[in-house]
Amino acid sequence: MKPKALVFFDLDGTLLNNQSELDQDVIEALEKLKVNGEVPFISTGRSHLQVEHVLKETAIDSFISLNGHYIQYEGEDVYEGIFEQSLLDRIQSKVDKTGISVAYYSKNGFRVTRKDKNSTKAYEFIHTEVPEVDQEYKDHHEILMALLFTEHTELDLEFLEEFPELSFYRNSPFSIDTILKENSKAIGINRLVKKLGFEDVPTYAFGDGPNDLEMLKEVDYSVAMGNGTTEVKAVADYIAKSNINGGVVDGLKHFGLI
Repeated sequence: MKPKALVFFDLDGTLLNNQSELDQDVIEALEKLKVNGEVPFISTGRSHLQVEHVLKETAIDSFISLNGHYIQYEGEDVYEGIFEQSLLDRIQSKVDKTGISVAYYSKNGFRVTRKDKNSTKAYEFIHTEVPEVDQEYKDHHEILMALLFTEHTELDLEFLEEFPELSFYRNSPFSIDTILKENSKAIGINRLVKKLGFEDVPTYAFGDGPNDLEMLKEVDYSVAMGNGTTEVKAVADYIAKSNINGGVVDGLKHFGLI
């Protein structure tokens, strides 16, 4: 049976509070969504392995992770966007030249090339530990996303010009999500809907940051969090309260989902 609606939630600054934890009102709202026949999704730049606490503590069992590079619906794999090895080698060469570190993400894990100030700060920013170091991880796994660690914003444009086949999202002052241009949260939603035959199911999305913009434009109904960027608020159908002031519940109630 088709769900009544598909509801996609960004994590940091949206579904999670400022300690990267779930508030009780959010947990209860997600349960109500599921009971009502609507399917809640995580839609995040993070790996699903970094948000296992969300999957355990809530009614969510479907996700678009790594900015659209890995998708699951109710425990079943829907899509994996894998980097070609030659492209990974080019990324690593550029990383070596600029003296920064990088993390490579596969479906089953992720590793950093080295622990340094920016990689440590980037993972502290989302309240998680720095992964183990493995300089050869990309050579022995199917890589779905790279995460560049640098505070030097002038490198953002430099990478963009050198890698036109990639999209770059600065997700913190210390790190940049790096994905194939053929993927994004928005493309992931579109891919999921078509593959499952849900074209006639209404879609909703909640977000706050740069990598949510395309997603909010893609869905039928969009919610910007009160703590979101000016750009996010400009494209949203509704601006809810902030993530620490009941914003998720506010948005769901506005659209009559709970």
